Amino acid sequence: MRTTDGPSGDGTARLLRLLDQHRTINEFALVLGRTSDLTELYETIHNTVSGLMDADAFIVSFYDAVRREIRAGFVMADGVVHDASALPPIPLEQDGSGIQSEVIRVGEPLYLPDFAKALARTRTIHSFSEDGGEIEPGTRAEIEAKISTRSSILVPMKIRGETTGVVQVQSKQRDAYSTDDVELLAGLANVAAIALANARLVQDVVAARDQLERTLFASVQSLARLAEMRDPYTAGHQRRVAELAAAVGREIGLDTQAVAGVRIAGLLHDIGKLAVPAEILSRPGALSKTEQALMRQHPQFAHDVLKTIESPWPIAEIVVQHHERLDGSGYPEGLSGDRILLEARILAVADVVEAMSSHRPYRPARGLDEALREIEQNQGRLYDSDVSVACLRLFREQGHLLDATGVGPS
Repeated sequence: MRTTDGPSGDGTARLLRLLDQHRTINEFALVLGRTSDLTELYETIHNTVSGLMDADAFIVSFYDAVRREIRAGFVMADGVVHDASALPPIPLEQDGSGIQSEVIRVGEPLYLPDFAKALARTRTIHSFSEDGGEIEPGTRAEIEAKISTRSSILVPMKIRGETTGVVQVQSKQRDAYSTDDVELLAGLANVAAIALANARLVQDVVAARDQLERTLFASVQSLARLAEMRDPYTAGHQRRVAELAAAVGREIGLDTQAVAGVRIAGLLHDIGKLAVPAEILSRPGALSKTEQALMRQHPQFAHDVLKTIESPWPIAEIVVQHHERLDGSGYPEGLSGDRILLEARILAVADVVEAMSSHRPYRPARGLDEALREIEQNQGRLYDSDVSVACLRLFREQGHLLDATGVGPS
């Protein structure tokens, strides 16, 4: 903690302190710029502040100007991080009550050398358990008796002149802070405001994306079940293909988003069978050439439906290509080599393994071993070599189960 009690009469000493503060704030900004993770930012801000001044308690709050509420974002006291989300919002008070409200209304730092005295004009106070950090119930007098804070600094966090929140440090000693401490904390808070705003924006975007993915997967699963209702012999086929394709995708090093796209394509790869007459799908004997030709149109039928759906992934193209083969012998377009999307090459291998391992009305199950031999013998000719090797490794070395469950965003 800095020990200066007031402005120095020595102009040189004052200039040196300002330069020191400026250097500290610049270094702080560089450190915060290395991450956008909210938890890591809170820890970094706390560690920096506690290394410069007393911080028996450290609190970061945010102001919602629309709701006119103050919400705790981070609370640490005596080394314990408390669950800030459990704290109710504090309404912005306009009648002179509330120390955080005052900082937000005025937009200036507030030093409280006698914190107990300041509590008299604060309507909302809390006491926490020392071990778990939970809010402890009690009357106001009981809560005040448990609060050990004796002095505090509260400074506004500002972005483009607007106060977005409050940073607060507390000490168990009376009059524990100096003018320099107040100025330094104010400078640090303004740097923290920008970093925290960016991190919270990233967090909100990620949460919205995750919610969108969950909604998308729920819709996809409903479509997949609809297709399987018309073809009971392949019930579960799309799910098992989706899970195997996702596992192969991870094995060859696809990132999380790409794996999610492969999984969705797997869940929908047979959706085009909705356009195939049910009697053809469930026929126990061999199909005629005309019926085979119609069955081979199901990838195109799927593409015609899926191409109108906006998605982060080329789902329609993956699905329409899942029966294509490297040597050009597949359908519906006879694509070959790299003209076939990698995701479609993954889906092709997963589809063959699952289909050969399962019973069909026109043939008994051939078994997993024969399915894997098919992949092994035709890798590099019909099936992508890297995809084939990854699939074989999953089953033969890692004990992958074909009936693995857990469909959802990865």
